Amino acid sequence: MNKNANMSYREVIPRNLNPEEWIDVEINTGTQSTLQDIKTFGKSGSFCYSNLGNVQNRNRFIYWRTYQDIVELSEVSLDVTLLRNHVRLRFTDSAVLNVSLSEQENCVTLLVVTVSSIHRIAFPAQSDGMLAAGTATADAQKHSVFYDANVNLKDRSTFHVLDGSMAINVPQLAASDISQNSEEAYFAVDYQTKLMLHVMNSRTGITISHEVKESNLMPRFLSNLKGALTGRGDNLAASISMSFSHIEGEMFLLVLYRNNELRLWSVATLQNIASINCAETQGAQGPQNSMMRKIDDRNFCVFLSHERSAEFICLSIVCNLAETNTKNISLAVQHKVPAPQMDLADFDATSSHIWTLWSNSEGDFNVSAIFLGADKTIKWVTAALEPPPDRCCLTIEHGVDPREAYTSYIFHPGRFDYNVIAKALYMFRRANLQFDMKQLTLTMLKEQVAQAVEDEIQSELKDFVVSDEEYLEIATRLWDRFYSCCEQYHIKSSEPIGLAVLGDMDAVCVVRRQSFALLRPCEMLEHLMLAEEHTDDVTAFVASYCRNDPTAAMSFVQLMKIITQLEKHLTDDIKIEMDKNLYQRDDKVIANLLHRITAGDEGLDDYNSVALPRRYIDQIQLKLQTILHLDTAVNMLLDLLAIVDQDAYPEPINGLSKSTRFLQSTGALFGSEYGISILAETVKQMAMIRFSVCRNLLILQYIIYGQAGHKNFSIKTNINFLNSYYTLVWISETSISLNTPVNFEVSIQRLTRAQLFSGYTRPYSSQIRLNSQTTLLCLFLQSKGLFSALSMLLKEPNQPLDQLSMRQTLLQLVGFINQMLWPEAWNDVFPEWLFGTCHHIIIQDYVRLLSGWCDEKAISRCFILAVSLLDCGEPQKSISLFEQVAENVLKEPFLFEQVLKNTPLYSKLEGILSRQSIVLTKEDYKLALVHYYLKVIQLFEQHSASDYIIQLAHMAMSKLHVEDPQLPMFQSIVFNNHLQLGHYEEAYHALVYNADTSRRKDCLRQLVIMLFQCKRFDLLMQLPYNCLQEEFENIVESRARSLSIDQNEVYNFLYAFHANKGNMRKAATVMYEQAMRLQVDSDAPDALQKRCSSLLVCINCLYLVDKRYRWIAKPTIGDEKLPMDQDNEELPKEDSGSGQDVVVLELSDIRRELLHAEALRELSYHRKDVGAYELAGAEELSYLLATCGLYTAALKLARGNEFSVLPIFESLAAACVSTSEDKSKDAWTWLQNNDLADLAHRNSAADMAWSLLQKLVVDNELSESTLIRKAVVNRILTLNAFVPQWLYDSYKLANSRELLLLYVKHNRLLDATELACEMIGGMLGAGSEYFDFKHSVNVTNPQLSFPINTIDLLLHGLQINGKEHIEYEMAHVKLEEEVARYVETVKRTTEDKIKLAILTERENRQQQQIFG
Repeated sequence: MNKNANMSYREVIPRNLNPEEWIDVEINTGTQSTLQDIKTFGKSGSFCYSNLGNVQNRNRFIYWRTYQDIVELSEVSLDVTLLRNHVRLRFTDSAVLNVSLSEQENCVTLLVVTVSSIHRIAFPAQSDGMLAAGTATADAQKHSVFYDANVNLKDRSTFHVLDGSMAINVPQLAASDISQNSEEAYFAVDYQTKLMLHVMNSRTGITISHEVKESNLMPRFLSNLKGALTGRGDNLAASISMSFSHIEGEMFLLVLYRNNELRLWSVATLQNIASINCAETQGAQGPQNSMMRKIDDRNFCVFLSHERSAEFICLSIVCNLAETNTKNISLAVQHKVPAPQMDLADFDATSSHIWTLWSNSEGDFNVSAIFLGADKTIKWVTAALEPPPDRCCLTIEHGVDPREAYTSYIFHPGRFDYNVIAKALYMFRRANLQFDMKQLTLTMLKEQVAQAVEDEIQSELKDFVVSDEEYLEIATRLWDRFYSCCEQYHIKSSEPIGLAVLGDMDAVCVVRRQSFALLRPCEMLEHLMLAEEHTDDVTAFVASYCRNDPTAAMSFVQLMKIITQLEKHLTDDIKIEMDKNLYQRDDKVIANLLHRITAGDEGLDDYNSVALPRRYIDQIQLKLQTILHLDTAVNMLLDLLAIVDQDAYPEPINGLSKSTRFLQSTGALFGSEYGISILAETVKQMAMIRFSVCRNLLILQYIIYGQAGHKNFSIKTNINFLNSYYTLVWISETSISLNTPVNFEVSIQRLTRAQLFSGYTRPYSSQIRLNSQTTLLCLFLQSKGLFSALSMLLKEPNQPLDQLSMRQTLLQLVGFINQMLWPEAWNDVFPEWLFGTCHHIIIQDYVRLLSGWCDEKAISRCFILAVSLLDCGEPQKSISLFEQVAENVLKEPFLFEQVLKNTPLYSKLEGILSRQSIVLTKEDYKLALVHYYLKVIQLFEQHSASDYIIQLAHMAMSKLHVEDPQLPMFQSIVFNNHLQLGHYEEAYHALVYNADTSRRKDCLRQLVIMLFQCKRFDLLMQLPYNCLQEEFENIVESRARSLSIDQNEVYNFLYAFHANKGNMRKAATVMYEQAMRLQVDSDAPDALQKRCSSLLVCINCLYLVDKRYRWIAKPTIGDEKLPMDQDNEELPKEDSGSGQDVVVLELSDIRRELLHAEALRELSYHRKDVGAYELAGAEELSYLLATCGLYTAALKLARGNEFSVLPIFESLAAACVSTSEDKSKDAWTWLQNNDLADLAHRNSAADMAWSLLQKLVVDNELSESTLIRKAVVNRILTLNAFVPQWLYDSYKLANSRELLLLYVKHNRLLDATELACEMIGGMLGAGSEYFDFKHSVNVTNPQLSFPINTIDLLLHGLQINGKEHIEYEMAHVKLEEEVARYVETVKRTTEDKIKLAILTERENRQQQQIFG
């Protein structure tokens, strides 16, 4: 006998699915409405694909349901996500009688019989050959057979309208099937008066009809009349169930009649070839309808309802060869099974089981099965159906908003279907408002619900003012009313309407009104907890776990009975309180709660309301005393509760934790939305059962041992199991969004950069889903968990899964999933995946749930929590956790993998992953620690948590030796983060203590650059560079040269630094280099001004240097390298010859360069093309200044360079003449560009111009020189202008003869005559003080030089011009007279001088004689 034959089953409902999108098709055959003439009951069924060799058809089936004229078909695959897999066929006004599905090579054929028509609809299916040929895209692998369901459905060849004359004789029963070669479809339709057989050609649609009837002479209507005359109103010959059968190439029709007779009709001959009466005694039919189900072509199962009982009869069609070699077919009974005293709703059968769906008077449903074994013991096994959501779990604590509590509970993933909530909202509002479920997202529906309840609340409160407590009471009541609506619709929509066996999947499908469920076998603990009967039957099975000891097995079963009974006596308050305390993770509170539960109800108060009754506790103690081997039973139970063996750590198969395969929508076992949901629900069911077992066992242990037994090993073990299973339940129930959380991409990038995320399957889908919420377990299975479980299931990498049925693999996969989820498991699949979700609230909650009791992977979870807290912006909490983890880097595989992968140490110590015993050296430990801290620092760097990075670096440094080569690296990290925080002084001290010279210099460079960027020149000046000063100067010089000269403050700082240090020569060199770069590199408008300032500062600095060192070295223009003065040693001038790279400049050279720059600056104000004259000489530049009216600037340049200033004064004189002749205001423009500070203001521009000329002539004319005045007068006379009086008088006092010559030269004869007359008069003593004569003509004075040539030229000119002009003649006469007078005076004076000389000579000789 099969050991698992009497194990019970449990319903698994796929939950939290996307709303179904139906393809609605209406088929109108043109017949009149018959819905009002016949009332049909809803039917359901299923069809399972049989081609297990095709991966696409594995675990794939279709289930259907009917309601009046509607057929709803849904295709489901547990492995492949199907598109457009729901179709709704409406046969207009024609009730559906029969539906059947069959599979052909290239299609799935649907046969439908309505009261007025028969239909054959073929849905083409895609095969592997089509996909391999490339005729379909990748998406076609996910297409349902219904994908194009609305194509060709209305083709006339697909249906046949039944005879319209039978409208008054509406059929009530039908059956259909298709031939083995798919050429013909057979439809059997039973009317009240006859049974018709319709044969439809599959290619042409041509239908042939036959009547199936006995060959006797009494027709059926006479038989009915006979029954009426004899007082039997019921037609015992009426058909109540039919089915087709293929036997040896022939088609047969098996008909069950109301009189319990079963007849086998040949479709070919329309003859009855076999019959059998299923009932042993002829009696009235019972209250239920008899039914027949086809097991296979040769076996059938019949349900017969008798007056006081009911039974199942299994029959077979037997074919024998007679003596005449003719085939003899008969019907034989194989099994008879009494049925329970319940109402049968539906049933199905296989060769080994009968599956039944029962209902009772209260509307409750029950599924049970019986195993048709070899023995005579017939025992029914109950399948546990899923109950509706438990209202007791919905508790509202004080201070919690009812809206928040109810929406969280109602919209929890999988609790209520979207359609249920929408219908409840429609009923709650009592308004004609419909929702488009295709567009209604979870958020929108939640908002609609909240708004509807809020409107009801406001409607009740609109005329009243209530307190907060009253408001909460009303809100709670209305929310409870809405929850009741959801509950009612959920119960109604979840009502089973049929069940069917999925043969090739070895599964049973329960069809509900709006969904479906599958039945799975229970494990032993589930069976003992859920099945109240037949628990003794597992004793033999349990014995194998007790070394085949029946006594120990019996003790275990008795213990489980007590645990099961205790489950019924535990109130909801006790369970809720226990769950709450487990979630809050307070061991003392849990121990206190257990003590209160087991203390008894004596002297109960509100505080101890969770206690069990004392009477019941006494009963439990008595029952426990009857168990012979209680300790053995407890230990055996604990062994069964253990998911993994803590003493064995097998190596991960195929690298489970490293699995990177993306679960596509094709090929993965249980990889579809339905499959994952079934896996998740199964895990949840088993976890909750086992959690209940652990909880109840712990209560029993407290009853046995009391509080003194808290140190008992079995209690400690059980507490660990209790926490573990609570964690599994928490994982399976915790909701999580399918949408990518906020900042997910940023978090993943951070983990990837830190090499903590290897790019395995992303946990979130990019598809937009209306149902955006799921459970943590479902998301884990979707992204990574399922493939990891499959890897564990397949011992061999290439082992095919297409031959494994759901019954064989479901519990195995669930076991492997539990191993991954088990907190104390050896693998890291789930923690690693959870780490990659970046859903930090869930991560932190998970770590909290496991803290304090789960030692396995505690360090790894601490690391995960630290990373999560850091990503949440709580670095102060995470850094302490990282410090705790540091000492245990090499103790756990997960941490070892995350920290040391891609390092040389990883390959050396890879045995840690398989938990091998490896001898670690101090160097290995130190390197691991270094890698760990670097990894953590890298994480903190991505969060810009520099202050915490400094702490981490100090932690790492504290664990390293002073001479460790890794120490400078962490010192540099400290420096860099101080620098980022702006702690510049601390950064400087950090670099000073760096043991590595090269790192120290690099750090200094960073510090200098940062301080320059922050403009902290004060700190740069104050820092004591000590032995780093030379390096500091090189860094600053290099930065000064690397930056653009236009925005360069480094030169100024460097000048200030050298000046502050007293090195004025270096300061001068810096300023001169800045001036050079401004000249060569800068095009800025203020470059000339800056250059002038730099040269001026350079000159000032050189004045502060010893005279011996007042020079600087200048590179020749054109050399890209601009070195500063290297040393303070004197460089002789002979070394600066032509062809050298460096030219020595003295102070005078720099001054001349300053003057040149200032001149360019002045010129730049008036000419835009000043850049073209930067290389012009000083003399040329001065002429340019003069042409621009910048006479003072031009004179300043000329004086500094010692070239002639005469052209400048000639230009100024010409400007003065021009100004005097032109009265426009333009003269003021150039006048204002000159230095007029010392001049008195004149209203006339001409006066100001002549005053400027006078001032400049006076200031620039050398003593005893008239070059400037000569040039000015010459220019004025050239321009035929009058010489100003001040110039005339000045020139007379300086050199009157030269002035006279200029007058004569420029043919100013009259002015010259006047001057000559005045000069002659002055020579003769009349006004000699106005001329340059020191004395007049006198006997005692030296002789004067008379400009005789000039006078002769003047007289000659006057004589010539006097012939035509009287004034010249008069001037000629006057000048001749003056000359004559001068000549006469000179003659007389000469004679007197001769006489005086002779007399004097005589006197001198006399005196010589006297004294001689």
